[in-house]
Amino acid sequence: MAKRVNATRMELLRLRRRTLLARKGHKLLKDKLDGLIQRLLEIVKARQRLSNILEQELAGIFQQLVLSSAQLSPESLYALVLSRPCTTGVEISIHNIMGVRIPRFELKIEGDPLAYGSVAVPAELDPAISRFREILKDLVKLAEYNKAITVIAAQIIEIKRRVNALEYVLIPELENAVAYIRMKLAEMERSAIVTLLKIKDIVRSRS
Repeated sequence: MAKRVNATRMELLRLRRRTLLARKGHKLLKDKLDGLIQRLLEIVKARQRLSNILEQELAGIFQQLVLSSAQLSPESLYALVLSRPCTTGVEISIHNIMGVRIPRFELKIEGDPLAYGSVAVPAELDPAISRFREILKDLVKLAEYNKAITVIAAQIIEIKRRVNALEYVLIPELENAVAYIRMKLAEMERSAIVTLLKIKDIVRSRS
């Protein structure tokens, strides 16, 4: 970069201002990067805790469901599926974590999952469905954690790339350019002084 700059005082002032802004931008991005990494680690830990709990809960629920389905004929199981006693959905909103837009999921349930109508069901099915409804909100929360991890991790990679570009490319180039202009201005100043001294010697020798 130094070879492409004009060695003038105006250019020196301009590059000094750019260097100052680049350093401030680097610090802000570095602080944001550190904050996002800390937040990501917190979410990963929370996600792991919840995942461990749900893994145990779901194993028990699926075991009950398997036992229940084994006691139903294919026709009864099909009728149970078609009964659709309740509907579920997820509302998505956006919240902000250090400038990063993260989706937030909220479970919505309408109806009673135990209202099977006239379909006869095994006794083991009710507690399994009831328990599954209780942990469904946690499953949605787990999905929210997974999405947050993906979004924040992508943002961390992008910010890290920009921090490295500032730290290892732009700021060194600006500093080298400033040093180059200072050296050239010093050389020009020394050259001007030598020229003035020579002129004085010439004037003196002719007087």
